[in-house]
Amino acid sequence: MKNTQNLTIITVVVVAVILLAAIIVPRLGGSSPQVAAADFDYASQPRAGSPDAPVRVAVFFDFLCPHCADFGESVTPILKREFVDTGVAAIYFFNFPVIDATISRSLGMVGECVLLQSNDAFLAIEPVLLRSRATFASLGTNSAITARAVSLALDYAPSLDAATLNTCVSESATAAAVEADVALARALNLGGTPSVLVNGVLVANPTLENIRRAIQSAAG
Repeated sequence: MKNTQNLTIITVVVVAVILLAAIIVPRLGGSSPQVAAADFDYASQPRAGSPDAPVRVAVFFDFLCPHCADFGESVTPILKREFVDTGVAAIYFFNFPVIDATISRSLGMVGECVLLQSNDAFLAIEPVLLRSRATFASLGTNSAITARAVSLALDYAPSLDAATLNTCVSESATAAAVEADVALARALNLGGTPSVLVNGVLVANPTLENIRRAIQSAAG
């Protein structure tokens, strides 16, 4: 009887350990690309493509991130040609300032101020600001970098109203929009930039081929 009781206890312990592992291991990340559920406010984000596109590609980026600049030059144009221009997907841009807590946020606010006037203007200046990291680094101060970003925005999106843009930036009117993106990135446990999600599912290694496969899978 004692041996039977001991065996029962051991069995219960083993089952409990298995169940606990089943709960904990996925939370540690593993190889699963599925992230925790979070609310995506796509409507307020800058967007390339139709809001009615069945596949939504969320790109979390930092204007100071060199990998984001590479992504913007080598991956984004191909995704636009293959999936955005064909109506399969839309690309949404989310701020995730990880390089410099102050300057990255300030550049994100410039982008959001541009967006308030025109989505097309944002799409025009986004690659320009990404390519300007070296210029920004040479300027040193946050105020000088922000002023240069505004100047670039006005140069490459001449339809922008300069007074409105300068007021928006000087008053930090879009700080809340940047922080909302940051809160979402943290809720998703994102580790860096660029991070890419396709219909809410993280692409673990966001190469062109992996994103392409994810979009094709999501599109059915």
